[in-house]
Amino acid sequence: MKIAILGYGKEGQSAFRHWSKSSNEITIHDNDLNKNIPKGVASVLGPDALMGLDNYGYQLLVRSPGLRIQTSSIKTPITTPTNEFLQSCKAPIIGVTGSKGKGTTATLVYKILRQAGITAHLLGNIGTPALDELQNIKSSDVVIYEMSSFQLYDVDSSPQVAVCLMVTQDHLDWHDDLAEYQNSKGNIFKFQKPDNVAIYYADNKVSQQLALLSAAETKYSYGSTADVCVKDGTIVAFGQKIVSVSDIALPGVHNLQNMCAAIAACWVYTQDIKAIRQVLSTFTGLPYHIELVAERNGIKYYNDSFSANPTSTIAAIKCFTQPQVLFLGGYDKKTQFDDLAEEVSKQDFRAIITYGQTGKNIAKDLSKKNVKNVNYMSGNNFEQIIAAGLLKAQRGDVVVFSPGCSSFDMFSDYIQRGLAFNKIVEGAG
Repeated sequence: MKIAILGYGKEGQSAFRHWSKSSNEITIHDNDLNKNIPKGVASVLGPDALMGLDNYGYQLLVRSPGLRIQTSSIKTPITTPTNEFLQSCKAPIIGVTGSKGKGTTATLVYKILRQAGITAHLLGNIGTPALDELQNIKSSDVVIYEMSSFQLYDVDSSPQVAVCLMVTQDHLDWHDDLAEYQNSKGNIFKFQKPDNVAIYYADNKVSQQLALLSAAETKYSYGSTADVCVKDGTIVAFGQKIVSVSDIALPGVHNLQNMCAAIAACWVYTQDIKAIRQVLSTFTGLPYHIELVAERNGIKYYNDSFSANPTSTIAAIKCFTQPQVLFLGGYDKKTQFDDLAEEVSKQDFRAIITYGQTGKNIAKDLSKKNVKNVNYMSGNNFEQIIAAGLLKAQRGDVVVFSPGCSSFDMFSDYIQRGLAFNKIVEGAG
């Protein structure tokens, strides 16, 4: 079969490995003229690489998740690594989506299942590219698949257990509008069957409404008053006490909801309360997720570089009662910052430093809410921006790097951004 791989990032490379195992004729298309392509493999590179795809005689196009193409104008059949995996995987899949908490929730599900003695595979944005693991998965295993709106945008099947966390606004630079973004999230439910399970966040109207798309006869909820909830200082699942909040290792009220979602998802395959309690009492979080990276001279430094939308930053700043030095800004995804500004206006901040493509707009939104001590720093010298902000911290303060935006105006990803922040903090000591 004559196949084109569209986009050669992490998922595109995985797709290439998957489809090149048989006698397919593969060509890689990528907008990056300098993309490193395997030796001997045909390629079309440069700004026009995705133009005229019907003219090459391909029998199949494989779209990388992050790549947006006008599918309505293309006649050649199109698939994605996500669709291929959903259709080919022998094991049941727990899919996890939402605007915030996907990685933490998926990891908790994975750890709980493993602790309960179930062979599990953590895939998607948080783990291994799904197609790379396909050959290692047995029908008796369970797959946990973290799923973004890019992956769900054009799927034609849904996981057996679908989990939708809080849905707010994000990626409006990629999606046509908020409705399309929400509809993409809804696809995790849309193709479910009656014997599947749908799990939603009862305190989030969008999550609750999207779950109505599911044909699953079994629907679990989590939230303030739901099948899984926090009651009288204890996480309770389906009427059973699981663990006291005081024994949980992972900080943050938002993470209590992630734990409730994870328990609901695991409940389908295990009700081993001892295993659940063991994981929740020992798991301290993922790197760059409100991670304490240093404590010096009475000041604590937290790296939340994974924060790529305002909802994430709201969750981060709610974790602290001490005065904060907060860093906000980054790549412009056409996101609104009104809700973040409202939350910031309620708390105590030593200083707020805004920067990057969104920095000026964030500063304006904060000003509208009469937030004081806001410093907009222009330019692209990340080290100077962070170093200047660190000088404002005093003993007893917390420094919170929770940008609320993607990193692409200055960095390749949130990991590179997080490493840069850590390096500056270390140097400041």
